[in-house]
Amino acid sequence: MLKISYLFLFFLCVASFTISAQQPSIRSFDSLNYSARINELRSSFGQNKKDIPSNLELPILIALSYYPELVDSKIKFKVCKIKTTMNARPTFGSILFRKKENYRFVVRINSNSKDSIIRVNTIPFNAKIGVFGHEFFHFIDYQRKASFHLTKRLFSYGNKRKKEAFEKEIDLGTIQRGLGWQLYDWSNYVLNESNATTEYKDFKRQIYLEPEEIKKTILKLEYYESTE
Repeated sequence: MLKISYLFLFFLCVASFTISAQQPSIRSFDSLNYSARINELRSSFGQNKKDIPSNLELPILIALSYYPELVDSKIKFKVCKIKTTMNARPTFGSILFRKKENYRFVVRINSNSKDSIIRVNTIPFNAKIGVFGHEFFHFIDYQRKASFHLTKRLFSYGNKRKKEAFEKEIDLGTIQRGLGWQLYDWSNYVLNESNATTEYKDFKRQIYLEPEEIKKTILKLEYYESTE
């Protein structure tokens, strides 16, 4: 398993993902408080977003509020049977025929009821925001890449080591955006509370940041910002 030191993770996070749109980190979102603001969230961040599942609208909109660059982006949500909890990609046609700032995206959400696959509906509210935040940072990454590099990035998914580096990079970007604690709750749920198989959990440990790595990176980043 490829291991990356906490110090390296921290400096990579600071160096690679310094973003002016960063929002303050919130430890836990109050669903009742944000439910009262649903119309405001829809108006500000729900435009051009198609087929958002009604039961997931609030965590989706909260996560989108941390990505103002995606306000005008067209994102379609599809509930279907897939082999993981969720995945997100630009559409193939938009890669070929559109400028990267006009890419269209699809978020596929698992509907498979097998015990070994985590369904989004079972995830705690704060963790839902974390997993959507991770997927939305993928879109930011795609928008930064030229089409050649984007295609290369997509094909890298067939290589575990490259996939690990890529996904941990996306986790770091999610943390830097201010959704680190939500990502922590998602990772902790998958590894310590869910009914996923041991094989699936081992895969998650290898490819993504583990809860303790996420926590240490958050705390180091907060310390760095407090001393600026």
